[in-house]
Amino acid sequence: MREPDLDAGLSLADEVERHPQTLSAEVDGEVVTLDIARGACFALDAVGARVWALIETATSITEVCETLVAEYDVDPATCRQDVLDLMRDLLAEGMITVRPARLPET
Repeated sequence: MREPDLDAGLSLADEVERHPQTLSAEVDGEVVTLDIARGACFALDAVGARVWALIETATSITEVCETLVAEYDVDPATCRQDVLDLMRDLLAEGMITVRPARLPET
């Protein structure tokens, strides 16, 4: 079941990964992404750059959050909300793809 408080169709169990047509480059510990087809550019700070590294391959949003909580001094609830906000932004810009979590069969 999807989390009831999440909008934009994202669930913590969904897998996300970089869109294959999105280019990126690290600059001074930050990442700049570019979708050439759309001309969209997105800048990520150091924590966003870490998230970008984590989603090089399909990874659940939960796994991203667990890694960040282990690596940074951040409250799990705050981390989940911040990561979901970032994923919504990246999705809106076409920078990531989302594979929805499969609902358990009943």
